[in-house]
Amino acid sequence: MSGWIVWEAIERLTAPPEVQSGPMMLIAFVGLAANLLSAWSLMKQGDVHGNLNLRSAYLHILGDALGSVGAIAAGVVMYFFGWYAADPIISMIVAPLILKSAWGVLSHSVHILMEGTPRELDQIQVKAALEQIPGVLDVHDLHIWSITSGMDSLSCHLLVQEGEDGQNILQEAIHRLERGFGIRHSTIQVETERIKHSELH
Repeated sequence: MSGWIVWEAIERLTAPPEVQSGPMMLIAFVGLAANLLSAWSLMKQGDVHGNLNLRSAYLHILGDALGSVGAIAAGVVMYFFGWYAADPIISMIVAPLILKSAWGVLSHSVHILMEGTPRELDQIQVKAALEQIPGVLDVHDLHIWSITSGMDSLSCHLLVQEGEDGQNILQEAIHRLERGFGIRHSTIQVETERIKHSELH
C-alpha cells in the first residue's frame, strides 16, 4: 500500500491536479479527530504494546491519523499558496512512515509463527533461575517460544538429585517461571541420573 501511495504521488507530481483544499482540510480534521479518539480508546482498554492484534489496530489508526495530518498540512499550503505539488509530496513523506510501522508488526508476527524465542526473555537467565532450585543438577533441552502475542511457552528437562522430591521441585520451577518471567504455559520433565536419552545427531 505504501508503494502504491508513492506511485500515485509520483504520477500526480508530474501533473499536479487542482485540489479543493478547503473541503479537503475539513474532511481531514474530522478524520484526525476520529482516529485520535479511536487510538485513545484502544490505549485505555487494551495492551497496545504487548498484544500484537491490538498493536496492529493501533498502528493502523495512527497511520490514518498521520495521513490526516499530512492532508491538513498539504491543504494549508495549497489554500494559501496555490502550490498543488504539496499534496503528492506529503504523500511520499507519509508513505515510508506507514511502511516502517507495518514492517515492525510484520517482523514480530513472523517471529511468532517461526516459534522464535520471545525477544523480551533471556534464555540464559531462565536456565540459571531453574538451576538455582535446590536439588536441581542440570537443565537441558530448554526451549522457549510464543504461542501467540502475550502467551509464551516453555519445555525443558530437569535433572534432580536422587532422593529429592521431584514434585516439589516441579512446583517450585513452575512458580519461578510464572513469577520471574511471566511464563504460565510450561512442560517440564523431571529426571534422575538413571534416566538416559539417546544422543541427538
